[in-house]
Amino acid sequence: MHMDDKFCLELSQEEGILLLTGARLLDKLVAGVTIHATERDELIREIIDKLSLSVSPALASMSDELADAIVESVLGYDECEDADLLEDSGHDFVEASTESSSPAYPMYCVDKTLPVLERSLVSHHAVSAQVYSFARESVDRLTLNPLTIIREEGLWRMVAYCHEVDDVMVFRVDRIKELEETSHSFEAPTGFYDYRQQPFASYC
Repeated sequence: MHMDDKFCLELSQEEGILLLTGARLLDKLVAGVTIHATERDELIREIIDKLSLSVSPALASMSDELADAIVESVLGYDECEDADLLEDSGHDFVEASTESSSPAYPMYCVDKTLPVLERSLVSHHAVSAQVYSFARESVDRLTLNPLTIIREEGLWRMVAYCHEVDDVMVFRVDRIKELEETSHSFEAPTGFYDYRQQPFASYC
């Protein structure tokens, strides 16, 4: 096969986001390195653009934030750089101030939680979660429809529809003690991406 030959791939949403995240990591970790870097960097960004079109806007945004988090964990950013990245990430979810008095430190490890939430976003299946509530000092069992995952101030947060509250809310992912994907499928609320600048209340 010649280098200028083209080929087509049929990708699932999960395969698309994995490839997109890998391409973003390649762009972030090797951009500007080695000879002919300009041509290669442009090629990588063309691939990113194509892959971004193969997944939903929410998954494309999550992929960018996930790549940032991986690079940060490997190389580290200073706080100013991290704040600039968050400002440029394009997400405009605004969190209500109900959580301002709650401790900011992580509680539970998110290494197993995030992959389950990612699969739920791709498959549009609700999750059954045990979420710690600082207000009640208890663990509540909730059924959630994950709509998007964002990273702010070093913490992962999930915007999800809560069946028990009957509303879209913001949840700290590190406050999820346990969760599992269910067989219940869902669709994002009508116009969700049109009204996402409204201040969603935090589950606390």
